[in-house]
Amino acid sequence: MGCCGPEDDDTFVSPIVKYLMFFFNFFFWLVGGGLIGIGVWAYIEKERLGQSGSAEIESIYDLIFDVTIIVIILGIIIFILAFLGCLGSLRENVTLLKIFFILLIILFVLEVTGAVLAFVFSRDVKSKLTSVLKDEAVIRYRDDLDLQNIIDWIQKNFQCCGVGAESYKVWNLNPYFNCTDSNPSPEACGVPYSCCVKPTDIDKDLINTMCGYGVMKPDGGTSGVSGKIFEIGCIDAFLAIAEDNLYIIGGVVVGIAVVQLLAVFLARILSGQIEDTRNII
Repeated sequence: MGCCGPEDDDTFVSPIVKYLMFFFNFFFWLVGGGLIGIGVWAYIEKERLGQSGSAEIESIYDLIFDVTIIVIILGIIIFILAFLGCLGSLRENVTLLKIFFILLIILFVLEVTGAVLAFVFSRDVKSKLTSVLKDEAVIRYRDDLDLQNIIDWIQKNFQCCGVGAESYKVWNLNPYFNCTDSNPSPEACGVPYSCCVKPTDIDKDLINTMCGYGVMKPDGGTSGVSGKIFEIGCIDAFLAIAEDNLYIIGGVVVGIAVVQLLAVFLARILSGQIEDTRNII
C-alpha cells in the first residue's frame, strides 16, 4: 500500500458501477433541468398573456390544476435526486449516496402505499376524484387555457364528456355553459366542442367549436344529446380503457419500479464499495 493512499489494487470501487451510476443520474439530471426550464417558461408566458387562472393560490387544488407548476415541481424533484446521485457517485461521497437511495426508497414506498390504498378504497377515491373535478376542473374550464386544453384533449381521446354518473350534465356547473334563463353566455346549455362525436360535421378540415351549443336545452330532450356528444363520463371511460389495457399499464408500472430500484441498488453497492475501500486505508 502506498504512503499517500490506496493503490489501484486496494480499491473496491468498481468503475463500471461508479460511471453507470453517474451517467444514469446525469440523464435524469438533464431531464429534470429541462422540465424546470419548460415549466418556468410556460408559467412566465401564461402570466404575460394574462391567461393564468391561479395567480392567487387559495387552495392545494390551485396548484394541482396548474400544469406549469406541476411540471416545475416534478422537475425540481427529479433534478435534486439526480444531482445527489450524480455528484455522490462522481466524488465517491457516501453521505450523498445514502441520502439519494434513502429518498428514493421513501418515494418508492409512498408510491406503493398510494397505489394499494387507491385499490382498497377505490370507490372512495373515485367519489372524491369526481367531486374535485366537478368543483375545480369543470368550473375553471374557461379560466385557465392550459387546463382547458388538457380537458379537451382528454374528452376527445377518451371519447367522453364530463365526469361521474351525470357525465355531460356536470357542464351545467360551469358559469359559461350553465343552463339558466339568467345566463347571457352564447354557450348556455351547451358543452365544450371536445364532447362532440363529430366536431368536424361542417367541414372535415375545420373544427366546429359550436357543435355542442344548446344540447342541454330542456326543450331538446334526449334527442338533443343522443348521437351528438359522448354520454359517458371521463373517469368511467378511463377505467374502461384501463381494464382493456391492463398488461400495458402493468408493464409501464413495472418499468418505473425497476428504474427506481435499479438506482437504489447501484447507489447501495457503490456506497458499500467506497466504505470498504476506506476501511483498508
